[in-house]
Amino acid sequence: MKLKSKILLTAGFAVAFAALAALPTFKTITATGTTVAIGYFPADPNSQVRVVNINATSDNATGQVCCLTGYGAYYQAVTNSASSSVTNFINATNGIAVGETLLLQHAGACYPATVVSYGSYLMSTNTFGALVYAPFVKLGSGGWGVAASVYDDIYVMSNSLSYTIGSANSIQNGEAIFVGNYGRPVAIWVTGASSASLNSANAHYDQVGQ
Repeated sequence: MKLKSKILLTAGFAVAFAALAALPTFKTITATGTTVAIGYFPADPNSQVRVVNINATSDNATGQVCCLTGYGAYYQAVTNSASSSVTNFINATNGIAVGETLLLQHAGACYPATVVSYGSYLMSTNTFGALVYAPFVKLGSGGWGVAASVYDDIYVMSNSLSYTIGSANSIQNGEAIFVGNYGRPVAIWVTGASSASLNSANAHYDQVGQ
């Protein structure tokens, strides 16, 4: 009986620890700006970002809150020569279009840039006589704004939700104000005339089964 009790007790602890391990991670972000304030929830490959609170302020009568999520999955193929490099080699350009916002995730932080153009650069001819091309994107002035590393994740961002708050403070609460694509980042934008603020945004990082 004692052995059986110990086995049951051990099993109980195992279940408890498993439940604790599965609890969602909670994260808060803030941002300030003039015509736009942008905050980011970085991607976690094993989680889905679920926004549960947005507190935003704008001084523009047409001020808006926009939520975006990443789709597609690319990566930096070659370290950029400078943080401001506009030409960046990536693993592929399929599904990328001019004017879209790309988001580089480097060392846990997010860096946006706009696609100006894209293509393939002839690098060399391999030993079999085949031409070797390297896909690249040309970004807006300033490039990523950071020295990207090889295999840094890159996502195309899509506008999936927006609402007008006007020249006021707006607080939204809910179980799922906005839900990002699984394993992808989420960006929240607040627009203003001369002052915009994402006072706070809170989200859960939910894993499968939560």
